[in-house]
Amino acid sequence: MRTPHAAFLFLFVLACLRGAYSGGGRSRFTSIISFGDSYADTGNLVMWPEPFFPGPLPFENLPYGQTFFGYPTGRATDGRLVLDFIAEALGLPFVPPYLAKGSNFSAGVNFAVAGAPALNLTYLQGQNMTVNPPINSSLHDQLEWFQKLKPSLCKVGQNTDCFARSLFVMGEFGSNDYRNILMSNRTVEQTLVYVPQIVDGISRGVERLIQQGAKYIVVADVFPTGCIPPILTMLASPNKVEYDRHGCLKSGNRLGRYQNSLLRQRIKLLRHKYPHTKIIAAEYYRPVLAFLDMPAHFGLNSSTTLLTCCGAGGPPYNYDFNAGCGLPRVKACIDPSQALQWDGFHLTESAYRAIADGWLHGPYADPPIVHVARP
Repeated sequence: MRTPHAAFLFLFVLACLRGAYSGGGRSRFTSIISFGDSYADTGNLVMWPEPFFPGPLPFENLPYGQTFFGYPTGRATDGRLVLDFIAEALGLPFVPPYLAKGSNFSAGVNFAVAGAPALNLTYLQGQNMTVNPPINSSLHDQLEWFQKLKPSLCKVGQNTDCFARSLFVMGEFGSNDYRNILMSNRTVEQTLVYVPQIVDGISRGVERLIQQGAKYIVVADVFPTGCIPPILTMLASPNKVEYDRHGCLKSGNRLGRYQNSLLRQRIKLLRHKYPHTKIIAAEYYRPVLAFLDMPAHFGLNSSTTLLTCCGAGGPPYNYDFNAGCGLPRVKACIDPSQALQWDGFHLTESAYRAIADGWLHGPYADPPIVHVARP
């Protein structure tokens, strides 16, 4: 296992390399096709048809989007996501959401939806779970959308090599399943039972893409659930033993560690089964812990790493379930670039930029995307 000091050295090197591979260079990829949840959604949820959301969603209000775009785009952060930074680095446009009418999908399409679980709606509701939002946006649903759109993405007679120059991005998936289950009055122990099913769903999704012609697939792991302000608020304990040295709940992080361990095993099996497909294992879990370990290295304020930038309620987490970001009178912190947590569930643009660097150059992608992108 890589030592913390070695990991920090890698982080220093990748920071120096930032921008070394940009849109000015040549890349084998001409399009990006993305699946996921709010960590990748570039606007699908806010375009969801009525009657599910009769009024504006918080994502549609400032301060969402304030840092880069200057207006809300449907992204659940103050600016760009990991997916946006990858597109920029590969010289591709931002990936348009599938539900954006009239969009040109020749350079990619994004099926990710904020709130999307790995397990489908009918299954979760059949388990007496409260699913929010209660819409058909799961991984299975996104794969169905891809299936419907595929004929328009492929030229006639090109089906076998249609996606030879496409980079597929799968995930992350799992965080919303755990949120729905935990908020349905299940314990962490009860939630752990669902982890193998979630990994099965992700694995089947990757395999389905391979069978549809995908040659390059990024498969992302899940965040450390025990480090996000809503979970820290909901499962708060007076017992300090239940928290790790970062201030995260050990029980919550068991979910992420378990899923990521199973997912790594599945990726290994899929690589063996499909040797002609390049599967890139990408991480959200380790970089988030690195931010908490060494915030100053990333330009983050060490005293606010677990404090929601755009939230309410004050310390220790500045998170209030009834006063979320985007609602009236809820303001963002003065400098989001120094914050890790944006609205409680999601990270800031500056954090996503650092994660994207780790996916592009290493050490948080195996192999790094840049290495695979070279023609």
